[in-house]
Amino acid sequence: MLEVGCGHGYTAALMASAAGPDCRVDTIEEDPDHADLAEQAFRQRGLSKRVHVIRGRGQNVLPKLKGHYDVVFLDGDWREYPRYIPHLRRLTRPGSIVITANLNPLFGGWGGRLPGKPAIQSYLTRIVRDPHFRTYIVPGEWHSIGVRL
Repeated sequence: MLEVGCGHGYTAALMASAAGPDCRVDTIEEDPDHADLAEQAFRQRGLSKRVHVIRGRGQNVLPKLKGHYDVVFLDGDWREYPRYIPHLRRLTRPGSIVITANLNPLFGGWGGRLPGKPAIQSYLTRIVRDPHFRTYIVPGEWHSIGVRL
């Protein structure tokens, strides 16, 4: 599994725990304080051998990653999402799942005050039209879920 936008590590820990002992999660985090807190949380939960924090911006780290991921969870800087699409194609294989969280600003959530609305619009337009993915928006939750074709 790959997560872009680790924060304090809650989602990465949840994914690693739910997927079982053979699951490895790579999680990308730009903020050094958040990365430190996440690594501490993974150690405390006995997950540090299965959850790896990669420090840096998603747009800088994704080009360096190799291999394929069965699940990709985007929860980072929305403004970077359109740049992720070529890397999503490369880092997934048919059947892989791509989940994009917190698309709320596009739909008026949080009063539409957060930056990133044009980037979210661009990302969603491109990923929905991309022939490599079948992507749907989950109403109410304002996430998108896509399958790599």
